[in-house]
Amino acid sequence: MQVKKLLKREPIVVELGTPLRQAAQVMVREGIGLLPIVSPGDRRRVLGVISERDFVKALATQRGIEDMNVEDVGTMEVVVTISEDASVAEAARLMLEKGIRHLVVVDSQGKLVGVISIRDIVRIDEMLRLASEV
Repeated sequence: MQVKKLLKREPIVVELGTPLRQAAQVMVREGIGLLPIVSPGDRRRVLGVISERDFVKALATQRGIEDMNVEDVGTMEVVVTISEDASVAEAARLMLEKGIRHLVVVDSQGKLVGVISIRDIVRIDEMLRLASEV
């Protein structure tokens, strides 16, 4: 199965310069654990990501979160991506190898098409296991 089959909706993103509090509110409202940080001029160009872990790190700093934007605590430039045409098994291997719970999914031009999580992969694995028992 290809990764693109796991994508259920348009990606939820934040633009560079978004206040940290606003990004946290988006994540809570949408029930997601990672937000791609995109260029204000191109919402499909990923500049970085911000995850739940990044928020924990931000809270541990001496600065107040009111003074921070997403790029202050997010992972910038070195974003782990996977092609929408890659297999789900490849995505699972990459997550294990990198010790991450989310992957940014890109098209053949490297443009954002979505985000998958380890939960998406576990859900597929469960469905396949249940189907094989029938």
